[in-house]
Amino acid sequence: MTCSEAGPVSPRPRRGRRTNAFPGPPELASKVLYAEIPRRQIGPCRFLLEGYDNLAIMSVVDRYRAVIRLRFLSEAEQTLRGLLEAQGASIIELPKRSEG
Repeated sequence: MTCSEAGPVSPRPRRGRRTNAFPGPPELASKVLYAEIPRRQIGPCRFLLEGYDNLAIMSVVDRYRAVIRLRFLSEAEQTLRGLLEAQGASIIELPKRSEG
C-alpha cells in the first residue's frame, strides 16, 4: 500500500457526553489558622504555599516571633497542616469564642 492509497478507515470510538460535575455550592467563608514558624522559614513558606497552587493566603502577624495567619478553604486543611508540620511550625490554637 502506498501513501496515496486509502486503507480501511476505522470509526472513532465514541466518547460519552461530557458532563460538568458541579462540586457543590462555594464556601462563603474561609478558615483561618495561626502558626509560629522559624523566622528563616517565612519566605520559603510563602513560596511553597504559592507553589501548591495558592493553597493558602499567608500574612505575617508578628515578624519578631514569626507568627503567620493563613486563610484557606476547608478542603485544603489536611494538606496545609502537613506542610506546616514539615516546615517545623507549631500551630497556635485560639480559644473558641463564646456566642452571646
